[in-house]
Amino acid sequence: MGIEQPGLAFMMVILRAACGRVHVIAASLPLSGCERVPSVNVLGAYFPSWMLCAIVGIALTLVARIALAAAGLEPSIGPKALVYPALALAFALAVWLTFFRG
Repeated sequence: MGIEQPGLAFMMVILRAACGRVHVIAASLPLSGCERVPSVNVLGAYFPSWMLCAIVGIALTLVARIALAAAGLEPSIGPKALVYPALALAFALAVWLTFFRG
């Protein structure tokens, strides 16, 4: 009858092994770009710079809230549960771009 072709089960095993390798390679590619950890020396301890930016962003948001309340504009702000976290994120990203854009 000639040459026997491999069964479907054997082909599925080969396909699964190849896909497993592809997933491992694809998952490791984003991690290969990290050459250094951006950190800041604060009183002798190294903190991740993103944490410092988040703290500064939250502090600036609190200052902005106090300024808006003093100006009487806080009641006219939309949903505060969305506005203040968005403002904190905007301040944190602005601090990151200002000091750490490298």
